[in-house]
This record gives sequence, structure tokens and C-alpha cells, in this order.
Amino acid sequence: MIDALPTTGVLFGILTVFLLAGTVKGSLGIGFPAVAMSILPIIIEPALGVALLAIPIFITNAIQFLTVKGWPAIVRRFLVAGIATAVTIFIVVQFVDDVPSRWINIATGVSLVIFSLASLSNIHLPLSEGAGWQALVGVTSGLLGGVSAVKAPIMIYTVGLKLPREDFICAAGFLFFCGGVGLVAGATAGALMNGPTAAVSIACTIVALIGFRLGAMIRKRLSDKMFRLILLWMILALGVRLVLVNLF
Repeated sequence: MIDALPTTGVLFGILTVFLLAGTVKGSLGIGFPAVAMSILPIIIEPALGVALLAIPIFITNAIQFLTVKGWPAIVRRFLVAGIATAVTIFIVVQFVDDVPSRWINIATGVSLVIFSLASLSNIHLPLSEGAGWQALVGVTSGLLGGVSAVKAPIMIYTVGLKLPREDFICAAGFLFFCGGVGLVAGATAGALMNGPTAAVSIACTIVALIGFRLGAMIRKRLSDKMFRLILLWMILALGVRLVLVNLF
């Protein structure tokens, strides 16, 4: 947690990362925590990065799924995965400050590699909306998300279900929102979230929302395919770097 507000330089770096991550999310609809956690460990402790992401993830994904018509039906369909994600993250994130930064960086790197490779290869698994699959996705997302804020299994799962576009946006938003609920509650219960940390996290949320607007404007001018490929290869490289640097 932050005991006092960071220096101007560090705060500027943090907000710049959230602006970039928000812009990517606005352009592609995915990748917000992945982009943020690929850079934040260079500036601050990774556990603090997870805490700062809690409020932005909670708010932005609430907006994403609540603006989709028929969202209550989607919530009912994916409630098991949502609860499993929230509960697991709530438990795991309370211990993240006790985990050596090296291992948090490795977990973050693995999450980034899984996310980018799954997106690049367009993996299509024989998934279903059954309670068993949902529980598995929720628990694995919570384990990874609790230490890295990157919930790659959710993206793999929602893409693998081949949902209609609006259902996909709503389902992914809802499950990421549940992760945000777990992050906020767990960070608060585990004393990662105090006044200064919450203040910086709220500032990061505002900057991220500005980035969303910028990303929406960029989306109209650039090739989505090329931008997506560059982004995913960049995330893959950063993920591999995080793993290798902290393993050797």
C-alpha cells in the first residue's frame, strides 16, 4: 500500500501507464490489466500495482456490462464463474503483500504470456456454460488475478464459448467486474488499500476513462488487426521478459 502520496515523477509514470492501458482497452475492448501490469512493475512494487488496478477494474467493467441490454440474463448465466472469481481473488489478494516481488513478477509474466498466446492463436476449446467449467475458470482466474490482476482464463473462456458480440462484451465485463469486486474487497481487508492508495487508484480510474475515450477515437482511424497484433506481441515479449529476468 502507499503510506504517503508518491513523488511527482512516480505518480506521473503511474498515470501514464493507466492512460496507455485505458487507450488500449478503448481501442480493442481488452487488455487493460495486461498492459498495465506489463509496465507497472518497472515503476512500483507489483503488489501495489495490483492494488491500484482494483478500483479501475471494478468501475470500468461495471460500466461495460451494465450498459448492455439484457445484462441480468447474462449475470444469471455466468453467476457461478463470477462468484468463484470474486471469492478466490478476495482470498488470494490478501496475501499478495507477503509474496516476494520476484514470484509476483513471474506470475504476472505467466499470465501475460497465456493471455497473449491465447489471443494470437485464437484458441477454440470445447467449452460450455456448465457449472464445472465456470467453477474451474473462476478459481484459476482468481489465483492468477489475485497476484497479478491479469485474469487470462476469463478471456480464453469467453472467447472459446463463441458468444454473440453483445453477449461476449457483457459476459466478459461481468466476470472482470466480479474480479474487481474481489480485488477491492480483498485489498481493503488485507490492508493493501488505505486512504492514499485509494486516492491514487481513483486518479488512475479517471485517467483510464480518458484513455477509453481516446482509444475509441483511435479505433476509427487505425487498422484494428495491425494494432492488435503489435499490442499482443508486445505483451508477449514483456511477459517473457518478466519471467526470465525473475527466474535467472
